[in-house]
Amino acid sequence: MSGMQADFTDRPGVGAARHWMTVQAGELVENQRVIQVDSEATIDEACEALIRHNIQSVPLYDHRSQTYVGMFDLHDYASYVLSKRATLMGRGNSGSSQEGMLSAAGGGMRRESISPLARKALGDGGRRSSVIMVSDMSTVNPFYSVLPETTVAQVAMVFAKGAHRVAVMENERAIRGILSQTKVVRYFFEHCGVGQPDAADDSNGGGFITRAEDEMLDKTLADLGLVTRDVVTVRPETPVLQALSLLEQWRVSSVAVVDEEKRLVGNLSVGDVKYLVKDRSLINATCRDLVQAGRFLQGVYEGKDRAAVFSVRPQATLRYALSKLVATGAHRLWITEPGAGE
Repeated sequence: MSGMQADFTDRPGVGAARHWMTVQAGELVENQRVIQVDSEATIDEACEALIRHNIQSVPLYDHRSQTYVGMFDLHDYASYVLSKRATLMGRGNSGSSQEGMLSAAGGGMRRESISPLARKALGDGGRRSSVIMVSDMSTVNPFYSVLPETTVAQVAMVFAKGAHRVAVMENERAIRGILSQTKVVRYFFEHCGVGQPDAADDSNGGGFITRAEDEMLDKTLADLGLVTRDVVTVRPETPVLQALSLLEQWRVSSVAVVDEEKRLVGNLSVGDVKYLVKDRSLINATCRDLVQAGRFLQGVYEGKDRAAVFSVRPQATLRYALSKLVATGAHRLWITEPGAGE
């Protein structure tokens, strides 16, 4: 399979009281339905699957070899869109204003920087190219696979390298499930007494947290050093192409949308990229247009509209931040000062 397989050899002790981080990855994906896409599907069909199932990546399955041959991630699609635009610029089919959009991002792709794989995928305009040709085009959020007995502690080490999710393999030809950061956070919150202060138990035979961990949950984000000033931002009127370049340049999954007074007014994430498939005119639109279109399509597919952005203050406790992540289903929280956004 395309990607990297982590080499984990440690195994939790048999009969020992289980700390929450010794829970095995296979337990967290039990009975999970794995969404997959045929490796010969078009890029549009793969993106449609992402939208329909509200996911950000999907494994690619080759029916001829009966194996998984790659992973299609929204960062791959963002790289594809940028490469396609750079190709058009190289052919002289785009205006100088679009070239300025990429240059202003400080990391726009030049035609000579496009990989041979991208050139091949874009040879016919990309409309009928198979999704496998752009799989793993982006180096952001690399794909990892792990064994079912891999512990949550070991998975957390993979997440620390920049991955947002890992594939839990049943065997070489079957995926048991996809384990994401969000799933681990939700498990930690729901099964370890995180929502109930003073619920730590050092003698429980099931998953539990220690007293020290429980005390850490009541420290503020500022005290824990989780507040950073290095935030990538855009304005509502920033062109979508420039925002995509920033996602790739800084290897992040989201940028904050701020107004002229630096107040947080929205959020544009790599999850919004898939909506470019539903309306290609959005490629030449602004961040405001893309975020609004995404919220509308979420309503169509999920029957509800989600808030565009969630935030907390530096003085919030880690327990509160985790609670908010779980309650809202958000993938991230922006940390804001008073008056900078709600």
